[in-house]
Amino acid sequence: MAANNNAETTTPSKGNSVSGLAKGYLVAYNVILSSGWGMILLKTLQYMLDNEGEYGIWKGVPGLHFVIKDQLRLFQTLACMEVVHCIIGIVSSSALLTFLQVLSRVFVLWGLIEGVAGVNDSVGLMVVLLAWSITEVIRYAFYACTLIGNTPRMLTYMRYTLFYVLYPTGVTGEQILFFTALPVVRATQQWSISLPNPLNFAFSYYYFLIFGAFIYIPLFPQLYGHMISQRKKVLSKVKAE
Repeated sequence: MAANNNAETTTPSKGNSVSGLAKGYLVAYNVILSSGWGMILLKTLQYMLDNEGEYGIWKGVPGLHFVIKDQLRLFQTLACMEVVHCIIGIVSSSALLTFLQVLSRVFVLWGLIEGVAGVNDSVGLMVVLLAWSITEVIRYAFYACTLIGNTPRMLTYMRYTLFYVLYPTGVTGEQILFFTALPVVRATQQWSISLPNPLNFAFSYYYFLIFGAFIYIPLFPQLYGHMISQRKKVLSKVKAE
């Protein structure tokens, strides 16, 4: 459920003696990620169009995961590098906040889509792929242009406006994935630890997923409100230029 709206993650740390090298690396990183998510978006749209008559757009598209799984695994997991960028100091963002932002997406990928049987055939996968890929194509392209110092106004406007639709759409898709996974995990006790055991420790992945799904309720309004405030701040500066 990461907002992913911190533009500081694109900018080399001030005073860094390797900032020129860091800038070149960050430009390449963002171009690669934007292109990768663009590939995912195109494959998703193409597969939906090719199979619309057979499955119906709101019934999900069985087989979609097989088409995009390699790219999705690669480019979503590569987002973990954003945490590394903070830790080694080539960007000035908080490593903790960036970690929390990246963690939610990585968990949805590996803990639900890849981790629980049947989840990757859910309509939720189609919804999150559309929301995530459009968001990330724009976000990484914006980051790359900002680093170069030539950001088109339309790209800035899209970056700070389309979230009105894309963010709640992504959250809705993620919730569908959570609730698709719950009955499977409950029936199989997947990744759960029961007592008694030598460590005297119990863990229920089922209840962990319930907690994960319901934590969206208090967090979503806060993050959504933060993005609206950030939009006003950024676009007011653009208009003043």
